[in-house]
Formats: sequence, C-alpha cells, structure tokens
Amino acid sequence: MRRILVCPVCKSTEIELDAGGYTGKYYCKNCGYVGSFILEMTEGEYKELLESGEIEKKFEHKD
Repeated sequence: MRRILVCPVCKSTEIELDAGGYTGKYYCKNCGYVGSFILEMTEGEYKELLESGEIEKKFEHKD
C-alpha cells in the first residue's frame, strides 16, 4: 500500500523535501509550511479523513 505525505496545516498532499532533504524538513507547495512534522498515511486513510468532515482543506491547489 502506498503511503502519502500530508501537510499538517492545510491537509494538502503537495509536499516535498526542503533544501534537498539535508535539513530533514518538508515544504508544502500549497500553503508554504516548512517543518519537520508531517503526516504520513495511506491513500485510503487520507480519503477517510477528508470524508469524515473532521478536517477541511483550507487552501485549494493553484495551478
């Protein structure tokens, strides 16, 4: 099962390593969050979390 990274601020999956991974921090392309704390879950868990209504995506991905 594939694991995905999720931003703890905006719940976006647009996450990448910051500074090439040297700092151990992640960067959210959606809201600009930079930090070492990140959520990791399966696609099914992420879908359940969004559908449960307990969280809302505050930002929409901008193309």
